[in-house]
Amino acid sequence: MPRLRAFACALGLALACARPPDAPAPETALAWHDCGDGLECATLRVPIDHSAGPGSATLELALARLPAEKPARRIGVLFVNPGGPGISAIAYLRSGGRRLAGELRERFDLAAFDTRGTGASTPLDCHESFWRWLAQDPDPASDSAWQDALEASRAFAGDCARKHGELLPYMSTADNARDLDWIRAALHEEKLSFLGFSYGTALGATYASLYPERVRGLVLDGSIDPRFELEGFSIEQAAAVEAALRAYDAEAQRQGWHGSDALDELYARAPRKSTVLFASAEGLATPPEGWRLFANALGRAQLDDWSGLQSLSDHYFGERADGTRQLSVEAQLATLCADLRRPASAEAYRAALPAARAASPHFGPGNLLSHLPCAFWPAPRSGPLAEPRGVDATPPILVLANRDDPLTPHLWGERLAADFPSATRVDVESREHTAYARGVDCVDSLVAQYLVEPARPARTHCP
Repeated sequence: MPRLRAFACALGLALACARPPDAPAPETALAWHDCGDGLECATLRVPIDHSAGPGSATLELALARLPAEKPARRIGVLFVNPGGPGISAIAYLRSGGRRLAGELRERFDLAAFDTRGTGASTPLDCHESFWRWLAQDPDPASDSAWQDALEASRAFAGDCARKHGELLPYMSTADNARDLDWIRAALHEEKLSFLGFSYGTALGATYASLYPERVRGLVLDGSIDPRFELEGFSIEQAAAVEAALRAYDAEAQRQGWHGSDALDELYARAPRKSTVLFASAEGLATPPEGWRLFANALGRAQLDDWSGLQSLSDHYFGERADGTRQLSVEAQLATLCADLRRPASAEAYRAALPAARAASPHFGPGNLLSHLPCAFWPAPRSGPLAEPRGVDATPPILVLANRDDPLTPHLWGERLAADFPSATRVDVESREHTAYARGVDCVDSLVAQYLVEPARPARTHCP
């Protein structure tokens, strides 16, 4: 299942200051075509700037749907988003759509769209400086190491601005939510049902804030922090990964695995320190199998075989055999830099390093500085509101929060549910990231029942 990426991934709901315009009635029907694996695909052109008038610049969004298996009992369209940001929702639907509960497959057209800059939609491709940025010390202690990190982040942001200057100010979650409303209108759906994981909860919650009267049902699984503040967000997320490392250490002692002492020794002499951190995040976020792979990789690295850690790091980015990545780092950064309230300057990131290190010695500095390019990123055209708007008008919302989620802390689910008076938070006893379709019958049945007939669930805990 999807997960929020640990080091280049912190999210907020960037909400426009004014009520967005209604999506226009589509002039022509979507041209659906078979695209394999039972999916139908189409494209839709939407404005880059939804506040601009007719004739303004546009971009192309890729859409896909898996038609309901029992059309006679069809309820409508259920949009799914796997998180990221920067991960293709269409790829998730293609590979994982049939893992959703049987009643959902039977009664909904399962639909997905690749958000701006992601997957098959109009792409962001500005990674000439990506590897230089990735190779920087995640915790630069010296002045020279800090200057290297600054220059790599500035170069990465500059490459993107030169190639995609028109689009970058319009890459926020709010822009994607407005796109989603255009898609809803193009599908002739009066109201929207939505199942979002990790970053997908940002998209779903933002849509509900902007268009509360158009929400039929909303499941938010693995919630983001709705406070939109970069420093606190990255530190709290890193602390959750640190807690997962402590839990792994306890299991490593029971199993006789290599633990954090081996991790520390390897990190100190690693050819590329960031690879060790990305590999650690990937393994820790996917228990129990990820933990076993991580332990094995640590053991091999002690013998100077770094291939296990490299494999976990590659999996983190979704590296393919042809060298391309499933995760669009450019789209991810563009969304995060647009969504989050950034520190006042690049030096403010450096000033925050001690707090990040105290909260999470292994992951705090790296997670914070993964957002350093935001210091040089173009400003978004619409900033975040102090709080969501229109939430009193939303129908019942279901928020799922794992007690020991390694990437989206339980506290974030508490905050997000508190923002919506109509929300019910269901706490799940789990160390995995996200709760639905993980083999927990209590969760899966609750989600299916809610989406078929949205109402406040009777229970607030699983199992």
